[in-house]
Amino acid sequence: MKSVKQNALMHNLLLLLCENETISVSRIAAILDTSESTIRRKIDILNDALKETGYGYIDKSPRRGLHLVVEDRAAINKLFANYELKNIMTGERQIYKYLILILSGKNNKITLNELSERVYDSIPVVRKNLTVCEEWLSLFELHLSIKKNVGITLKGSEESIRLAIKHIVINNDLYSIDESIRIFAQGIDLELLKQCIFAIESEWNFKFTEESFHSMLVYAALAISRFSHTVLTISDTERKTVLKYNEYSWSKSLFKMIEEKFSVEIGEDEIIFFAVQLLCSYLIHSENFEENNAYKYDEKLKTFITRIISVVSDVINVDLTQDKELYYGLLNHIRPAIFRMRFEKHSTQTLTNFIKEEYKQTYRVSWALSILFEEYYGINISSTELSYITLYIQSSLDRMSQPIKMALVTELGMGLNQLFCNKIKISVPKVEKIAIISLHDFNVKMLDQYDLIVTTSSLKISSDKVIQLSSLLSDNGIGLIKQKIEMLKSRQLETKKKFDVSCHTLFDPKLIFTHLKVKDKEALLSLLSKHLVSLGYVSSKYHASILKREKTVSTYIGNSVAIPHGNSGLVNESKVAIAILDEAIQWDMENEVDTVFLLVFRISSHEDSKRVQLFYKGFLELIETDEKLKYLRSLPEDELYKYLVQ
Repeated sequence: MKSVKQNALMHNLLLLLCENETISVSRIAAILDTSESTIRRKIDILNDALKETGYGYIDKSPRRGLHLVVEDRAAINKLFANYELKNIMTGERQIYKYLILILSGKNNKITLNELSERVYDSIPVVRKNLTVCEEWLSLFELHLSIKKNVGITLKGSEESIRLAIKHIVINNDLYSIDESIRIFAQGIDLELLKQCIFAIESEWNFKFTEESFHSMLVYAALAISRFSHTVLTISDTERKTVLKYNEYSWSKSLFKMIEEKFSVEIGEDEIIFFAVQLLCSYLIHSENFEENNAYKYDEKLKTFITRIISVVSDVINVDLTQDKELYYGLLNHIRPAIFRMRFEKHSTQTLTNFIKEEYKQTYRVSWALSILFEEYYGINISSTELSYITLYIQSSLDRMSQPIKMALVTELGMGLNQLFCNKIKISVPKVEKIAIISLHDFNVKMLDQYDLIVTTSSLKISSDKVIQLSSLLSDNGIGLIKQKIEMLKSRQLETKKKFDVSCHTLFDPKLIFTHLKVKDKEALLSLLSKHLVSLGYVSSKYHASILKREKTVSTYIGNSVAIPHGNSGLVNESKVAIAILDEAIQWDMENEVDTVFLLVFRISSHEDSKRVQLFYKGFLELIETDEKLKYLRSLPEDELYKYLVQ
């Protein structure tokens, strides 16, 4: 392990693994300013060294990233004891510290020396960490200018700076929200400002969610502290849009109160900017399944919601059109969501990864809606908003699903049987009643009476409905029952065939690639785009539109599958390009992909839209299980084409 102690890269690599529960290769490469291929090689070397000494090992998971498993914590700590570098904090908390100092700098400037002194990092380390900051700031269309004798200057619009500050205040865990606001808006009486917002909520009869309340508090504080020395650039679109909605009146009322309470004069542009943020905010809605009176709705939005529910119902073969709770839930959510996607540069993704994994099939169904957002509003739906729509759809499915009918076929005593039944009812709420049947009373005709039959004995029959457990009360047994129930529930999402005949023209043998070897995601998308251009299916600008979308939303949908797509306006003819890779490539910060469907859709008529819906319907069947994907990946190119159009 001598080489580990003497090598700065290996030292910092080990440090990052120690400080983070999981971390991706791409994240490490960005922090250490090193190529991903170098990091992968060093990971292998470090892993071998850890194993040889018995100190631990590095667990690699395609979906979770890298995780350091420590066998000897004392020995790991000794690796740093005599090393010349201090145990610096290079994780997310440290990056947030950098960002707070950069965003709060006077006139958007800070010197390298000042930053170095305040974060306790050397100048070389500061320069490396600034590359990570630059990546984060780019999400808000901001960038850093670093010049000798000048220092670090934050470049970008005032609107983008405020959006970035709001995100930092809401998401950093270095300071409380109030403490963070006071860093950016020094001297503001926050309690008085909160009272102003409370008064507006009461006057206009609405309630912000917790995150939106804090967001509005940030924006109001920034308006008071920055309006005198910064300039907002309000577009004509924003100016015309906000005047149509109640949110403009809310904003005007709030700032009239602020002017009185804080003895300041706030300009019209500040009022409009705040109104735009109000349009993007979340409100708490009533449970009466009705339109929120605080909002103004147009008929286009109502038609859009009806269309969304109709499309989802068609794709999953379940009629959700009569679910009023789903309709009003989506109506109240999607109205501000459209403004968020149109005006916000970035949004939080706290729940996105959880939803992708927990409700994988429903999340995939929701992707069928992305084309509708483009068709109706000309916007690309973000993965965050897609995740929330998934929750509304999943809730509707849960309301419609019938309780599971379960039978326990047993030769055990009633005490143990009752204990098992109680444990199941607690662990699996969908099971409301369990019939207890003695082994000698069971017969094959009973299969039709129950969704699931659990037993510890051999019933000598072959059926998907039967689960034989070695122990009724083990956690493993309960887990198997949950898996089986999820399989039963997912059957309502199954389709009867792969692709409708109208979808067959989407596939072209020249756009199907198996056993493909590519260096990374960019190389793959470039390869597929060039083939599409050469065949005349897209314009030369289509590739750039794919990359632009990938920067704002991850198109990873689980099971090592991704569905990238670009601007439909650059498509000449709808097609689907397919790539099955020999080795998985990094797709986003957390996930690797080995199967890619590049969706090239042109929507110029109702028939085009209907065909896209039918494609998604067949696509869900195609990738539904690991077994189906394994078979798909095993096919050569000509057989894969036949399989898709049979």
